[in-house]
Amino acid sequence: MSTILKRAAGWSMRYHRVTAVLAGVALFLATAAAAEIMSVSTEKANVREGPGAENPALWQAWRFTPFEVQEWSGEWAYVKDFVGDTGWLHRSVLSETPAVIVIGKYANIRTGPGLDYEVAASVDREYPFRAIERNGDWLKVSDGEIEGWIFIKLVWGNMDPEADDL
Repeated sequence: MSTILKRAAGWSMRYHRVTAVLAGVALFLATAAAAEIMSVSTEKANVREGPGAENPALWQAWRFTPFEVQEWSGEWAYVKDFVGDTGWLHRSVLSETPAVIVIGKYANIRTGPGLDYEVAASVDREYPFRAIERNGDWLKVSDGEIEGWIFIKLVWGNMDPEADDL
């Protein structure tokens, strides 16, 4: 094989190695950047100051309240809510069930996915729901008592009902 062909083959192999490494780094960064959003699975859960039941409760979160998991320490998740408040929750009170929380002053829950549908209920800020189905910019939600459709810009959380683990 000529010297030119050997050099070209070497450059090609290095190029493919570098490309593969860069693709792996990009995949890792994309995965790390995609924060895991989990929701409270029990009726109420204590959000604690530190990872352990001996740590004081900072506040209580209701069922379906979504949190962005920042990191894990054993069975404890360091979480952040939609306003940026942080604390610790035990794995046993968390679920991958898609859930959202109302981020505006209030939100109307409608009988169908659109403004032409009747208002079935109105809920206040920080009202949590399980996400059931998505239809464009509308999300079907339920808390066990209230069920209907909400405009997605009025909520924060996991709006992917396909990820439901129930």
